[in-house]
Amino acid sequence: MEHTHSTTDDHPVRIPRLVWIVGGGLLIALVAIVVFKAPLNNVVYFGFLALMMGSHFFMHGSHGGHGDHDQHNNPPTNAVNADGTPTSDGAAAVTQSTDQPTRHSGGCH
Repeated sequence: MEHTHSTTDDHPVRIPRLVWIVGGGLLIALVAIVVFKAPLNNVVYFGFLALMMGSHFFMHGSHGGHGDHDQHNNPPTNAVNADGTPTSDGAAAVTQSTDQPTRHSGGCH
């Protein structure tokens, strides 16, 4: 008799990162209440503050879909060459500064 395996058996179940974060926060809250005898309203208050500050790191991860950041370096339409004559296509050559990073880490700034 042949045993057939479904395609879901090949991949282990992955727990999303958000579930780990929420579970860790609830575990910390439970330890604060049970072990350290912290009042429930203090745990909720500081948990809410931690949620607000922690969520800031994730909300601006992709800059709201702005895409490539090179679009902010558009040259002016009345661009001129180094000798002062207008460019033929109306755009100046844009040189990127070497002291600025070329790639963003995905954060807000």
